[in-house]
Parts: sequence; C-alpha cells; structure tokens
Amino acid sequence: MPFRLLISLGLLCALLPLHHGAPGPDGSAPDPAHYRERVKAMFYHAYDSYLENAFPFDELRPLTCDGHDTWGSFSLTLIDALDTLLILGNVSEFQRVVEVLQDNVDFDIDVNASVFETNIRVVGGLLSAHLLSKKAGVEVEAGWPCSGPLLRMAEEAARKLLPEYNKAIRNYTRFDDWYLWVQMYKGTVSMPVFQSLEAYWPGLQSLIGDIDNAMRTFLNYYTVWKQFGGLPEFYNIPQGYTVEKREGYPLRPELIESAMYLYRATGDPTLLELGRDAVESIEKISKVECGFATIKDLRDHKLDNRMESFFLAETVKYLYLLFDPTNFIHNNGSTFDTVITPYGECILGAGGYIFNTEAHPIDPAALHCCQRLKEEQWEVEDLMREFYSLKRNRSKFQKKTMSSGPWEPPTRPGTLLSPENHDQARERKPAKQKVPLLSCPSQPFTSKLALLGQVFLDSS
Repeated sequence: MPFRLLISLGLLCALLPLHHGAPGPDGSAPDPAHYRERVKAMFYHAYDSYLENAFPFDELRPLTCDGHDTWGSFSLTLIDALDTLLILGNVSEFQRVVEVLQDNVDFDIDVNASVFETNIRVVGGLLSAHLLSKKAGVEVEAGWPCSGPLLRMAEEAARKLLPEYNKAIRNYTRFDDWYLWVQMYKGTVSMPVFQSLEAYWPGLQSLIGDIDNAMRTFLNYYTVWKQFGGLPEFYNIPQGYTVEKREGYPLRPELIESAMYLYRATGDPTLLELGRDAVESIEKISKVECGFATIKDLRDHKLDNRMESFFLAETVKYLYLLFDPTNFIHNNGSTFDTVITPYGECILGAGGYIFNTEAHPIDPAALHCCQRLKEEQWEVEDLMREFYSLKRNRSKFQKKTMSSGPWEPPTRPGTLLSPENHDQARERKPAKQKVPLLSCPSQPFTSKLALLGQVFLDSS
C-alpha cells in the first residue's frame, strides 16, 4: 500500500467522527429518524445560505458568501431545490418559491447556456414542480396538469434548447465488478478508471432486478468512499488511488442514489451505513459558514469556492429519501388523486415516479392525462383493430395466397419460414399482393408495439 494512502486513511480516521449513539436502538444500523433530521438540517443550512447570499444568481459561492451565474442566469439553485422542499415537507416555502420564480425568471435573454444542464436542471425542475404543485397546496388553474404557469415556463425554456439539442454515448465494459472505459470500435480498455458519475449504475441494475451484481459493484464503489470520505472524480483501479487533477468531490449524488434504490429493493442495512457515512463526512469536511463547499482535493480535503445546485436537487434529496421509507415518492399505489382534465378523468400521484438526470421526479401518468389530440388515440385504436383483424384472418389469407399448391397449416405469429419454403411462398404470391400492416414476426420474448407514444403488448 502506498505511503501516501496510509496518510490519507489516517487523516480520514482522525477527521471522521465515531458514530456512537447514531445507530439504531439495537446498534445494527443507523437510526433513519436521526439521520432524516440531520439531512434536513444540511438542506436548510445550504438553502438558507443561498437565499441570503446568492439569490438571484445561479449558485452560491460558500467560501466568499456570495453568488455567481453558471448555467444561464436562471436562479438555478432555486429551481433545482423546489421539489426537494416538498419532499422534505415544506409546503409553505414551495408555494412562496413558485411565486418568486414566476415573477423573476426570464428565459428571453441572450446568454451562453449549457443545453444538457439547462435541460436536466431547469426544464426538469419546472416540470416536476408543476406536477407536484397540487400536492403542495398550490391553487392550480383549470386544466391542470395539462396547463399551468410552471409548465409554460418549462416549455419556453425547452423551446430555446431544441435547435441545439444533442446526445453523446459512451461505452463501458465490465471487469471484476468494475466498469472500465473502452474504445467504442475496438472494445479495448482505454482507461482503467472508475469515474464518480458511474456510481448511478448499481441503482439502475436494481431497477431491472439484477440485485446481486448491483450490490457487488456498489460495495466496490463504497470502499472508495470509505478510503477518502467521498468519491474522487476519477479513481485508478489498478493503483487504488486518485487520478492526477481529478482528486475532487463536488458533492455528487450518484452513489447515494444507488444506495436509495438498492435499499428499497433489499433493506440491507449496509446501504444505510453509506448514508450515515455520507452525512458525517460531508458535514465534517465540506460544511462552512455559508453552506457546503465543493471538496477540491480528497487527499487533504482542501475546499473550492462553489456549491453546485445539484447538491440540493439530488444529493440531499436522495439522502433524505434513503432515510424516509414512508415518503410520498415511495408510494406503492395505495393512494392516488383523481383529476378531471379537458381530456377526461385520469389518475395522478399513485407512485412510480421517474427521476430525471437531476433527480426531479416526474409522474408518468401525466403524459396520459394530457394527450392533446384524441384523433391520435383513435388512429392508434383503428390500427390495432386492423392488426388483430389481420391476425384472425391470417388463415383465410394464407389459403388464398397458396391456392395453386397443396394446403398447409397457417404459420403462427413468430414462426419463420425456412429458406426453401420462403422461396416457394414467394413464387406462389400474386404479383400485386400487398404486405399486411404491422405483421413483423413476433420475437421469442413478449413483443411490444409502440405507436404515437402508446405501448401495446401482443398478448394473443
């Protein structure tokens, strides 16, 4: 083990407090109620510091107790923190901030803005707050959730982004429960590093039921956290240490996000221990008079004069939800709201929230509630009727096309003809025979048909 690693571990042990009294009554796991209140206190220390020292700028500079614009001059931290307020139960402040945003935020300005960051933070934050408004006691206008001031603000911001929107893709390959960077076309390892942004992956694995692999990968990442008191931006796996000029930790949420999802799936107290360690180390290392500062270097815990808005939008939110299993976000469908919209009656708030990249929860039921053109739905229904009618009449259809030869049983959906039979069938087919709509062979798994945003299962 490198000597500098021993120094870092010793420094970490000296700085991080022993957690006597913090675990639950039986000593087996951290007490969720205790850490729920600790996380709430973290949020308000950062949030109040932003309001007092930085608003209406995008972000707080916690070391100098002032503010600066970073991603477009939209009071970004206030937008990012809005749905966290409701998750923490602060209805009155949510209502106040909604009014402040309507009165102060203007997207019709000439600034250089990040398309990606504005999309996930501003558009996502406004959409989420719009869909949560009724739960927060905001007086919504007729036609909600299909209309409303926050929805119009989100649409205005999104329209500014559309001309420049693009997306990048990066591939990874697995090695011993780590995921390495590889060359896209050759598949060879380009850098044997773990990047802190990748720590969301175990949470995603848990959502598809791959729990064992998720926990093994998570525990790898957790060992890095325990080594430094945070996740460095880059971690060299073979060397077991940080990468030069990538030693910082800007209070990112990804490992905590994975812990929340995995704890929902398993109830493993190890995941609460990560939450405990995150609270204790962030407070010990990062907390300053005006909020929480980015950790510039995890080796010596030097700080940087910045508090990213995602600290309030994501890190604190996921920590709180990890320790709050009865939060409305975790709803299992046992409660819901019935809403009348211009497009009919629909159900909202039944759970199954989808978090965007900035941890802004979106209720997918709202997409169904607010279909603008019923004609599209009717068109889909007509197509589906035609589809199933064609399947019912397939036997009759095949008898006609094979009338010149001996009769054969109709092929079942999903049955592929052999090359010989396929050539014979093509020879027997009339010259002007039309190809039936939507008649692609079914796959071995349950096939899905998506039309105009609606998904149908082939359940025949």
